[in-house]
Amino acid sequence: MTVFLDLQAGLKEELWAHLLQNDVEQVAIVFAAVEAKSDTTVFVAKDAYFATPDDFEIHSGFHVELTDETRARIIKRAWDTGTSPVELHSHPGDYWGAMFSPSDMYGFSDYVPHCRWRLRGQPYLAVIVSPAGMDALAWIGTGGEPVGLTAIRTAGGQGIVPTNRTIDSLNLEVPEHGSGTL
Repeated sequence: MTVFLDLQAGLKEELWAHLLQNDVEQVAIVFAAVEAKSDTTVFVAKDAYFATPDDFEIHSGFHVELTDETRARIIKRAWDTGTSPVELHSHPGDYWGAMFSPSDMYGFSDYVPHCRWRLRGQPYLAVIVSPAGMDALAWIGTGGEPVGLTAIRTAGGQGIVPTNRTIDSLNLEVPEHGSGTL
């Protein structure tokens, strides 16, 4: 499975500037058209929204939560434009390699299925940005399990490869009891 996020010229720089503007977690939403062909899914950015302080229920250096009204606006805008939401948020204090936190994963377990249901199965992409890189998860199939992002592609051919720390941690295989291996 190959999954890309394509950003037009200058958008990557705008997103990173917003997301890493200070020591407080920030949020941006990209509204993307989705092109799926055989084993490749491409999220093509069409528009972006940069969250403001009024959009947050909780807004700190270690946790963010959007208000219910903001979440509803995001879903409505995606519906009205026929796009999929691409959530980007930051971990500005993470200098060890970008990875979603346990609280991020807990939030996805509730919000992603709800959002996809409201958008009649549209894919959902989440990106975490830190000073040490980025990581991403995409929900594209019907099974409800995320897959990793292959890369963010920007105009001019520069690609940004995720750390894959999150998907790697989710794919750890634990031997069954009695298998004779540890």
